[in-house]
Amino acid sequence: MILRKPYAFFIKYFRLINLIMAVFMGIMVYRTIIVSRFLAEYVNDYTIASTSFSVSKYMNFYSFLMVFFIIVLTLVITSVMFVKNKPKKLYIINLAIYVAVMILYMVDYSTINTISTKLLDFRVSGALRDINYMLLIAQVVSLLLTLVRATGFDIKSFEFAQDLQDLDINTKDNEEFEVSLEFDKNKAKRNFRRNVRNLKYSYIEHKFFINMTVVIILLIGVFAFFMNKNIYSSYYNQGQSFNASSLSLTINDSYITNKDQKGKVIDSKNYLVVVNFDVKGLFKSTKSFNTGLATLEIGNKSYGQTNAYNSYLSDLGTGYVDQKLTNDYETYLLVFKIPKSEKNKSMILKINDNVSYIRGELGAKNIYIKLKPQDLTQKTSTVETNYKDTVVFSGSVLKDTSLKINSASISNMFKVEYDFCSKKDNCYKSYEYVTPTATGNYFKTLLKLECEYDLDENLNITTLNNVYYLLNTFGTFYYQIDGKWYSEKISSEIVKPKVGKETDITYIEVPKEAEKASSMYLSLNVRNYTYKYMLK
Repeated sequence: MILRKPYAFFIKYFRLINLIMAVFMGIMVYRTIIVSRFLAEYVNDYTIASTSFSVSKYMNFYSFLMVFFIIVLTLVITSVMFVKNKPKKLYIINLAIYVAVMILYMVDYSTINTISTKLLDFRVSGALRDINYMLLIAQVVSLLLTLVRATGFDIKSFEFAQDLQDLDINTKDNEEFEVSLEFDKNKAKRNFRRNVRNLKYSYIEHKFFINMTVVIILLIGVFAFFMNKNIYSSYYNQGQSFNASSLSLTINDSYITNKDQKGKVIDSKNYLVVVNFDVKGLFKSTKSFNTGLATLEIGNKSYGQTNAYNSYLSDLGTGYVDQKLTNDYETYLLVFKIPKSEKNKSMILKINDNVSYIRGELGAKNIYIKLKPQDLTQKTSTVETNYKDTVVFSGSVLKDTSLKINSASISNMFKVEYDFCSKKDNCYKSYEYVTPTATGNYFKTLLKLECEYDLDENLNITTLNNVYYLLNTFGTFYYQIDGKWYSEKISSEIVKPKVGKETDITYIEVPKEAEKASSMYLSLNVRNYTYKYMLK
């Protein structure tokens, strides 16, 4: 195999190589600016910086890969300069700068990973910020000098006469020529075929070099993909279980809403992303879940978890606020506030696993769960159920919860019988009357319901554990008098016998005039579903 002298190749493509290096250097200047700004924000106010924190936003494998390519190209050009005894000071300086950049990036990556799990000493972050700024200035100077070489280099200073002859470079290449705006189709085809042949010949001449370069790039790419996909990160979908930080978790569902359980708008400018998850501790020492390790990723933006809206979302579950974990699964909520403009974008829940086993030692690992949030902001369905039939709330946030009303009656007084026992074996029948409460500014009567109610056991919602709370949360009472329909939002006081005990009986306060109603039904507005239960 006959190969050309390697420095002849680099002389011919000297400007191109410098231009490629300049492009890589420009990207790295931009990446260094991003890291420096983040460190400056962190020094000024760590809470603001941490709110929009994302390790991948500042540092990733490709940053290291670009620095590596810059170092390799600089080494190649420097070696040619040494062989031909030509000026090499610029490239030695560039080499020193980017070796320093590689070392600094390693330190930056370690530091940013530390920030993701704990508070960093401000003296350390301040010193690192200053070093990044100083090296940024050096990178800018290096970039400008490399651009000069790429655009204004005088190849005559090399005086490689023999190499120029081998490459057939002569004064004809600098002659003036006439440019014609006419397009010769046949000439274009000939030029295209000639260029293809020249490309083929160039490949044959440098076959080994090109093949090795392609193989190395592919190997680096595959290695980078494997490390990022399996070692430093893990990816899951909703419904899949995984372990993180001595916990076992499963993301069950996710929702988008801007309303509370009663249908009132919470925030007109923002939406809430609600994540329903199961969690348990893997060890006895595991006491709680550090929700600070969980962020919602939308594009390049990150949003931290908030507990400010838990009381408005009681129908979706119980918000997690440092509850003690056990070895049994419990269901909780994580809530994230996002701008309205982010509603329809792809969302990923990121959890930092700070006790993963990586490369033979404990380290940090990112776990990503792709969310498919259900939009609860728009009504999607209305379900009608007849008297004494069972309604199942499937499709809604109540899932497999069911309700069957066996009897319904209206009166301002209900007699409840019970056994009164003064002494052992000395009991006799007694009774009491159940009436509406004395509070309120309107005449009230009672709607007595005998129900079979079964709350989905997989829902951790203690505020809906009986029919009274279900109707008070979602219910509206409709009644018809003389052909006209009236409605009243159910907001009843707890009404029940003081002595007697009744099973599956619920009393709800409704308007007094409903006693004259010819028809009536209950409407349950469960977020984006409406259920109409006909009573009469």
